[in-house]
Amino acid sequence: MSILDNLKGALYQAGESVAQSALSGVLDSSGGVQGILDKLQAGGLGPIVSSWTGAGTGQPISVDQLKSVLSSEHVEQISSQLGLSPDKALAALAEHLPGLAAQGKT
Repeated sequence: MSILDNLKGALYQAGESVAQSALSGVLDSSGGVQGILDKLQAGGLGPIVSSWTGAGTGQPISVDQLKSVLSSEHVEQISSQLGLSPDKALAALAEHLPGLAAQGKT
């Protein structure tokens, strides 16, 4: 791996960390990460959530899966706080929620 590859990887990880911190802060005002995870589990997505918080492989979640579980009011609240359209906010949530859930492992 070249120095440039190492730098790209470090910048990506730093960006990922900043994005997760920002998203975590937004979620705190709407039930927190655990609140979202609880809704996903109650909505039938428990195996996906378990893959993030347990010893699983960290399965991805889609925007459509999030839409099927989260209320439109909840999505609007998150998107408003992020300053993004609902679809972009859900895409950000789908991308970063697995990492946030994994950080919360005990």
